[in-house]
Amino acid sequence: MEPRQILRTAELNALGHSRHKISKLVDAGQLHRIDHGIYCTSRPSGDYLLRALQRSRPHLVFTGKTAWQVYEKKHISVPVHALVPRNRHRSGSPYLRITTASTTPHRLIDGLRIATPVRAALDMPTKDENWAVWLLEKQYPGRTGQAELEEDLAAFRKIPKRLRELVARAAVGGDSMTERILFRVLRGRGIVMEQNKLVGHYFRDGVSEKHKLIIEVNGYEYHRTRDVLVKDHWKANDAHIRGYRHLTYSDACIDMHLHSVVAQIEALIAGEERLSAPVWNCHSALRATHREWK
Repeated sequence: MEPRQILRTAELNALGHSRHKISKLVDAGQLHRIDHGIYCTSRPSGDYLLRALQRSRPHLVFTGKTAWQVYEKKHISVPVHALVPRNRHRSGSPYLRITTASTTPHRLIDGLRIATPVRAALDMPTKDENWAVWLLEKQYPGRTGQAELEEDLAAFRKIPKRLRELVARAAVGGDSMTERILFRVLRGRGIVMEQNKLVGHYFRDGVSEKHKLIIEVNGYEYHRTRDVLVKDHWKANDAHIRGYRHLTYSDACIDMHLHSVVAQIEALIAGEERLSAPVWNCHSALRATHREWK
């Protein structure tokens, strides 16, 4: 038999393997029984295992930690977690743990049925809730992120409380990990910024209409060219003209001084007059060259 084949009992019989011989091959480690009537010719792991399980049960939708591992391209741990409709066979196996659901929303990824990120986040263990939040942030990025999130949420007849809480924690719509970190921390402190929101002619990284505040997070690689620098200045001026307060931070500010950035934003919203020290005295990125800034 060729390696990495997925075979049903009938196919093994057609190759001349009786039930007794199949058992002997399994005992010898030459065949691996994955599910009732399904065998692999090599040790099952990764998407090979998922494909074997999906061939056995075409209605399976991989969810929870398994879906997260697929989205993140990580090692697939065993047992695999999957959803089935409530009217389907629900018994598991050493390779498979089953959860039943009234709906099984999913995406096709390389031919595998993978739960939508919101469904996968809901099915992740409580101890992995931070990973669930990060899954939502990474799978609903950019200007279309919020709309895609709402479309996937619409598959639920009623959004479970736990999922609402996970979504509320997630900084959806960010273009970079740095943005997501800042806006997630602000959300945790009750400051909700709409990400990638169009105000006037420009999309803004974070907007709070409640506080009339716009926050931009600029990465060095993208924002160092002349044309982008010109646009950044016009965007900032446009925000002020439209009546917003405007704050800009570099990615280094968030990476090195997140606490100070958050404190500054909170102070501004609270109306506190909190003067900061000269940047060359407090910013790690500039201390070595502070004389050039004086």
